[in-house]
Amino acid sequence: MGEIGFYPAGFYVWWILINSILCFFEILFLQNLAGVRKRSHALVCLFVNCVFTFLVMYLQSSGMCRLILHTCVLFCFSVFSMKLKMFEALAPVAVILTLYTFMEGFQFVFMSRLVHKSMGAQMGVAVQLLVSGALAALMSGSLCVISRRSADMAREKESSYIYVLGNLKEAMRRNEQYRAFQHDIDNHLMVLSGLVREKRYAEAENYSKNLSSLSDNLVVGIDTGNLAADVLLKEKVGLAEANGIQISCDVHFSKRFYIEEADLCILLANALDNAVRACMKVKSRPEIRVQAGMKHHFLLINVANTDHQSVGLAADVYDGDRQHMFQEKDYGTGLKNIKRTVKKYKGTMEIMRNHGWFSLSVMLVLEPSGKRE
Repeated sequence: MGEIGFYPAGFYVWWILINSILCFFEILFLQNLAGVRKRSHALVCLFVNCVFTFLVMYLQSSGMCRLILHTCVLFCFSVFSMKLKMFEALAPVAVILTLYTFMEGFQFVFMSRLVHKSMGAQMGVAVQLLVSGALAALMSGSLCVISRRSADMAREKESSYIYVLGNLKEAMRRNEQYRAFQHDIDNHLMVLSGLVREKRYAEAENYSKNLSSLSDNLVVGIDTGNLAADVLLKEKVGLAEANGIQISCDVHFSKRFYIEEADLCILLANALDNAVRACMKVKSRPEIRVQAGMKHHFLLINVANTDHQSVGLAADVYDGDRQHMFQEKDYGTGLKNIKRTVKKYKGTMEIMRNHGWFSLSVMLVLEPSGKRE
């Protein structure tokens, strides 16, 4: 091998820089998907990739050789550093390989066409550097977008699991209380019987009232056709009543149509939490009305509450297509979560403020449960 001149040395530096940048974003992409951060291993992977890039260029090997080595480095990094299973590592590496192949192929075709154009050597070098830099930026940006979207989906799923987990824990707590009550019921009846035999009727009546109150606390008292919704509504109704808010529920779900319990909890919990917070600012007669039911294959949910900000307003409707005063940028976390869930089921969301009332209505398109089995 001869001594490397100025221009070849510049190309070496440029291509190693480009590949280093790409490798950095590829490692970041893999780490974001796996949820693992290991800087020392990432630096080793970056260094090895730079060494392979230099050797392939110096030995003037084919682009296919560089592609294979690059893919092997990333795959080994995913398996041995981030502890992904081989099949789990295939998908993200395949995404990177697809983008990398597109970048190399586009650059090859583009530069092949430029060979037939009459331009100076310096102009050719400048064009090649510009094209390679633009493609590297495009690929890096694409990986960032995919990574960010995957992270958002993971957070949505985690949020859904938190809602379900909370409801299941509450259901387990109530079941435990119910079992304890059942275990002690014979003792309670024996005490009542003894009080009646001794003609201590006043004490027996008080004891009976206390026993009735204890049993009432164990009964959910809401039957919507969905256990998770029953537990959730029971808790939200209790929260509203504890704050002096009148609340009425007319909610019925059908088992013939499928909706994930986590998504149902997201809709109800966020809507009711917002309604309770709004009613706590109302000075007189705060009230919440909850209605839900099926109409054909559509699930309709409406949560309305008295709202001090709506007093005196004319009927105005604001939704995703007609945003006027109440725009999406004004949404809090609760409304954003609701809208994201509505979008998942290809539904619609509508907000109405009218003469002292705030109303949130959603419509979801549900599939028959049989299609999910």
